[in-house]
Amino acid sequence: MNEYVAILRIGGVLLVTVPAGLNDTTLVFLQEKLSQQIVKKAAHGVVIDITAVDTVDTFVGRRLSLIASVTVLLGARPVLVGIRPAVAVTLVQLGLELDDIAKARDLDAGLRMLSARDAASAGSAGSQGSWTRGPALPLS
Repeated sequence: MNEYVAILRIGGVLLVTVPAGLNDTTLVFLQEKLSQQIVKKAAHGVVIDITAVDTVDTFVGRRLSLIASVTVLLGARPVLVGIRPAVAVTLVQLGLELDDIAKARDLDAGLRMLSARDAASAGSAGSQGSWTRGPALPLS
């Protein structure tokens, strides 16, 4: 497969930058590659950056939700960052608000969100604890 998707490791977090020329094949490839990397790198968090994405459809929205669900099942916490206003409006109009994935305005906020949850988990009863998806960070 000739698809190229950058997956970078920042500590225990994987950063996935979704390319601008997003198509169905790229999304399927991304899901497969990311799943492999979560396990291989023992990642505890995944930041999915869609800053470059300027258009979405129902397939893209559903696939992003699926990627988030798979990420959780593999033991990592997903955060979607870089949602453009037009993309947000389109997702809402399509009824795909992606409630099953945490969202942050940008990469920095997404990494802070994961750090804050890690700190909270580390302090709970001396165990690694379990993680449940909470509300997204405020955008203001």
